[in-house]
Formats: sequence, C-alpha cells, structure tokens
Amino acid sequence: MKRLLLASIAAALLPSAALAEDCRPAVEAAFAKQRQQKGFRFVAEMPSPEGATRMTIDYVLPDRMHQSVEAPGQPAPVQTIAIGRWAWGSQGGAWEELQPQFAQSITSHVRETLVSPPPMTAAFDCLGTVKHDGADLVAYRSGKAQDASADAAAKPLARTIYVDPASGLPVRNVVEHTDGSAPPVFDGRYTYPADITIDSPLGEPK
Repeated sequence: MKRLLLASIAAALLPSAALAEDCRPAVEAAFAKQRQQKGFRFVAEMPSPEGATRMTIDYVLPDRMHQSVEAPGQPAPVQTIAIGRWAWGSQGGAWEELQPQFAQSITSHVRETLVSPPPMTAAFDCLGTVKHDGADLVAYRSGKAQDASADAAAKPLARTIYVDPASGLPVRNVVEHTDGSAPPVFDGRYTYPADITIDSPLGEPK
C-alpha cells in the first residue's frame, strides 16, 4: 500500500501548483468553478527513461475519487478509491480497505481538491489568449516549478495553466522547461464527462 500512498500524495500536489500573483484571482476562479461541477477527470503523463507514467483521476463531488496509476515495470495499474472517510486499494488483484493512516492521507487530498483547497501563493503571469492543441485558450504561467530530478533541476521549469474561455474551466496543466528544449516533464488534462460515477469496490460504506 506504500505506493498507493505515494501516488495519492503526488496527485495532491497538482491543483495547488496552479497559483498566481497578479493573475491569481483568475486562476482561483477557474479552479473554484471546477469545484462546482458534478465531477471531472484529470489525466497526466510523466515521461522517464524507463517509459511514461500515466495517472488518471476521476473526482465526483463532494467526496469521491478513483485514481489509477500505470507505471513502467508495474504488472497492473495501482488503483485507489476514496469515498468520504474510507479508502480502498488494489494492484491487479482483490480490493482491500486501507488502514486508517493511509486512508486519512488520501481522503485529505480529496477534501483539499474538492472542498477546501490550500491558499494560492506563488506568482503566475497572464499570457492572454494562446493557440494550444488547435484551440484558443487563456494561459497563466508560473516562473518556476520544482522537479525532484537532478538533471531537470539544472534547467528552469515553468507551469502553465490553460483555461477554456467559454466555460471558464481549467483544461490543461503543463510543466516544461522554459527554454522549450524538451517535451513537457508533466502534461495534465482536465475533462468534464457527464457520466462519471464512483462506487465502493466492497459495498457502500455505512
């Protein structure tokens, strides 16, 4: 279950990195509007020499999450489901209820994402309307983003949040080198399917 916890902690870092100074109210408004939706999906890819890690997280408000992490060398995706104060995990086998200390970390992430996000404090620049993936999106970019690898740390990284101007919702969360010398080190996409449902794998908690 240790990898389940680490995956959930990594996921918890994503929305809170979308921060702003001059443009902070606009970014805050986009994520606040996201928390008003019935649910949303976040899919992110993180390349590495061993291959890309892919993380898919479904959220259903007010307190449900289903996370799946596919990583090189793993025999099956690491999956986590959280509902209220309960959490379950699986890696290609039977689901099991997580111990309270693991469940608490995961459900705390869900609360921070869907109900009580941490304050936004880092600086973002307004980039205005940009063309991205063939669509006109409003972009906000941070000066730097932290990366744990020594090689990447030698080059400045920036995080860009893209917002759909029609809906006012975040649609992309990208971390890349500021000089554009390599593909993104983190590429996340938000979508808003109307049919997302998340159920307990072992029966609804009571």
